[in-house]
Amino acid sequence: MRRIATITVGRPRGEVEQRWREQHPTDGPDVTFTDAPGDRGTEIRIAVEPQLPVGKLGGVVEKAATTVPLAKAKDELRRFKQLVETGEIPRSEGTPEGERVGRKLKQRPAQPLSQPELEKVGA
Repeated sequence: MRRIATITVGRPRGEVEQRWREQHPTDGPDVTFTDAPGDRGTEIRIAVEPQLPVGKLGGVVEKAATTVPLAKAKDELRRFKQLVETGEIPRSEGTPEGERVGRKLKQRPAQPLSQPELEKVGA
């Protein structure tokens, strides 16, 4: 199942395409650049086609298998837009590596720290 990640960057199409090619020199997923409606910049679309196993197993893992590559494509588009429009990728103290799908997959429900964890943080 093909999924599309899209974002609008507030820069001219030629500049956006050039900056994208500088940062992504190898051929990757299908990427298209179009002028955004109303002269608002450039739309970037990335088509994501995950490689799924066939048969019953393919149907079972389809949702999970398509979610992760799509989320990674959206992460990459957000980082690219931030870099092109502001010249940097903003980060917070709480998530110094930025917003990434890998971090979300490792989340766990809030719970008290164990004794070794408390000692590690000095509490």
